[in-house]
Amino acid sequence: MLWDARPREEAHLFNPAFCAALLHEFVKEFQKAKGQPAPYALLYCALPIALHGKTRRALPGSTVTSLYSWRERNPEVLVGFAERARSLRPVVQEALRFAIDRSALAFAEDGGVLLGDRALSVARKFEETLTDDARDCVAATRLLGRWLAKAGTASTIMAAWGIKP
Repeated sequence: MLWDARPREEAHLFNPAFCAALLHEFVKEFQKAKGQPAPYALLYCALPIALHGKTRRALPGSTVTSLYSWRERNPEVLVGFAERARSLRPVVQEALRFAIDRSALAFAEDGGVLLGDRALSVARKFEETLTDDARDCVAATRLLGRWLAKAGTASTIMAAWGIKP
């Protein structure tokens, strides 16, 4: 769909630069928490979770909560998740290309994703100019990076969300 034809909020939230910055924040927090590159497949979970308002608002306040116990208490987050993840695949791919092209993200030898040579993070000054919804997406993506780093393997995390790698 052409950018001009997209609804304004969709064009803003799915903007490749914004989504690339979200992926950068996710990878940064994942690496900080686990000391390893983020599994490539988890990038396809992070954005569908962070960009979806109902799911984002259901996220726990901290990483102390187990992903699996939280998911059991919040079964509604699975409704439509697989389809949302599938439909956002082009958005994630475009954002990833944007970040890699600008050396903000890179691929590790094992296929994971790590921080590149240049930052693409969301600066506090820029974050203050965002809408509340966009700021919430940034916060959720950071939380997801730390939380999913503690949650196990990419395949078990994806299974908890009802999708296959």
